[in-house]
Amino acid sequence: MSFGNKLGIHILLFLITTFIACTDNDIQENNNNLPPKDEPTPPQEEAEKHLFDILNLDYPGLEEIKSLYKRDENDAAMQKLLTYYRSRTAIENPNLTATLNDTEQGYADYAIDEYRFYVNDNYLEDKDRKIPYSLKSNGQMINWQFAPEGADNEYQKQLHRHNWIPMQGKAYQKSKNEKYMLSWKEVYTDWILKNPKPNGKPDKFQWHQLQMSTRIMGQTESFEYFKSSPHFTPEWLSFFLIHFAEHADYLSMYKYSGENNILLSQAVTLVFAGTLFPELKNAPQWQKTGCEIINDQTTKLFLEDGMTNDLSLHYHIGIVDGLYDLKRLIQLNKLPDSLLSPQLDETLLKATKVVMHFTYPSYFEKGSKQCSPAFNDSWIKTRSVLNKNFAKYAAMFPEDSELKYMQTYGNEGTLPDSRIKTFEDSGFYVLRNGWTPESTMLILSNNISSKLQDSSHNQLDNGTFELYHNGRNFFPDSGVCSYMKEDDAEVMKLRRWFRQTKAHNTMVLGKSEDHEDIGAENISKAEGKLLLKEENADRQLIVTENQGYNDFKHRRTVFYVKQPTEFFVLVDEGFGTATGYAKLYFHLCDETSVNNVILDSQEAGAHTTFENNNLLIRSFGNQAITLKPFDGRISYQTDRKYSTRKAYSLVMKKQRSIPVRYITILYPVSKVSNQKISAKFTDDSSNSSHVSIEVTIGNQVYPLSFQLKH
Repeated sequence: MSFGNKLGIHILLFLITTFIACTDNDIQENNNNLPPKDEPTPPQEEAEKHLFDILNLDYPGLEEIKSLYKRDENDAAMQKLLTYYRSRTAIENPNLTATLNDTEQGYADYAIDEYRFYVNDNYLEDKDRKIPYSLKSNGQMINWQFAPEGADNEYQKQLHRHNWIPMQGKAYQKSKNEKYMLSWKEVYTDWILKNPKPNGKPDKFQWHQLQMSTRIMGQTESFEYFKSSPHFTPEWLSFFLIHFAEHADYLSMYKYSGENNILLSQAVTLVFAGTLFPELKNAPQWQKTGCEIINDQTTKLFLEDGMTNDLSLHYHIGIVDGLYDLKRLIQLNKLPDSLLSPQLDETLLKATKVVMHFTYPSYFEKGSKQCSPAFNDSWIKTRSVLNKNFAKYAAMFPEDSELKYMQTYGNEGTLPDSRIKTFEDSGFYVLRNGWTPESTMLILSNNISSKLQDSSHNQLDNGTFELYHNGRNFFPDSGVCSYMKEDDAEVMKLRRWFRQTKAHNTMVLGKSEDHEDIGAENISKAEGKLLLKEENADRQLIVTENQGYNDFKHRRTVFYVKQPTEFFVLVDEGFGTATGYAKLYFHLCDETSVNNVILDSQEAGAHTTFENNNLLIRSFGNQAITLKPFDGRISYQTDRKYSTRKAYSLVMKKQRSIPVRYITILYPVSKVSNQKISAKFTDDSSNSSHVSIEVTIGNQVYPLSFQLKH
């Protein structure tokens, strides 16, 4: 049996005895006492063999420890090592914080109460009271295999990240209550005993790279929060350091495949481990490996336009946040700038501007809850979440006045411009008229990605869009609802429903007029192209296309007319030899607005009935259109729960070699009443490189056209 297992058994037996014998109040009343004299300790011979094997005793500051060890005064050496760690000030962890809100305090306490371990907000037994599920089994035993009924794979994955332990560390710093320290010792020891390191490559759950990365990052915090505890003994220090090194060594051995957020998390963690524990022999190699991965991935993980290749704003923000922490780590600990590629700053600045241009104008209104789009596997970001990130971006790039503007809600800095923003490498396009809450903004998503499998974060949604106007998102994305669980057909069915093409505001090709089975109409390619961009003071124009099917190509044109009346025109065209039915899907508003969305079947459109901020939608075609109501869904969690909303498809028959052509007017109005809207094609439909239409609103005629260059 290894030292770690022997030590774990000793500590576990002691702690179980302690928790049976003492109540929380007993611990609270005696929280300043020294550890009990009969607290078991691991065999010293075993401790020395392992601990001093992983230490670099030539590291500056360990001279006295080395001397004691050489004189075989190992107890004194271990005590001196603990004193060294408690008093060292030259190493700084940028992630330490004294902030602990009431919810986090609750999670710290629930982890002691029946082993209710916080995983994330999607997995709570009681969401209203924010109570996690209990892992208590057979009296005092912890069941690390537990998963709530119906949960997807993410629960077991995130359980092994130990997200609640740093919260307990902050709770300890706040209260000095030893129950948090004793809980950490018991639970972490139990986890080590029951989840040994694999003999080969990482597994899917406990020792997967992302789980290891998150655990190590949490351990770097917990160590600092708890190290002043009288229950943080030399023996516990040995246990902690041995298993910390075990984690970092193993993480450095297996590079995660591909270019993605997991690999970057792995790299950042290795740099943190090597920097924050330089006293360990392999620390320089961890740091070196991490920096090499980051430098290699800078141009692979980030596309040239600044977006990360997962094409998810959620993961994009997380990746930038991890790199911000890394840059702070290097600055605080005065490491050489040469550790990281000089390209990283340029790439990070582009990445921050992606977040800026994806931010809805509602961000500038207090209390806003929906301030970003939710394309692909993303979740809507609130005002406060975005502001925390903009504060970090402004700190990274203090000379950038636009980021200063975002950080200060417009009180300082320079207003970003309102010109069209094209992110051609990822396939996102932003049209807007301003940055005040009353402004209008449309984001078109026409992604470029080879990752279309169920496990990817990119959804099958080329051509979809979201439209924000005067504080309301009229076409929010359907969301995510569920992650993977291959052995659960119902969970996978949910994931595929939300990923499918027809769950988005775009065109599909089907075999019948009706709504077909989940995934039956999915595109097979995401190779979005920008064909044209034009703008002046009064109008903006974007033309994109995607060959989503082998024999059918969707081209979407967006005209944004700003003056004298504001409205959008979508021209959707389907080209190719395919036969069947071209269906244009629209998903309106969220679950709170079902009664405010009215489908107008005879006019091939819809309208909303809010008090003073509405949208009128009308569609026209080059042949007959049929409107088919559709049961839309919306979900911005991964807890397999969703709400219903209004949606519909416009169906047109596709004949061989004859294009289908739609014109859709999106007309923002205060009140919907007797508006006269019409539109028609005025071009020669045989010329696929030219579009000319005529839109009439009231008595005003708007001729709109473009010519593609060959």
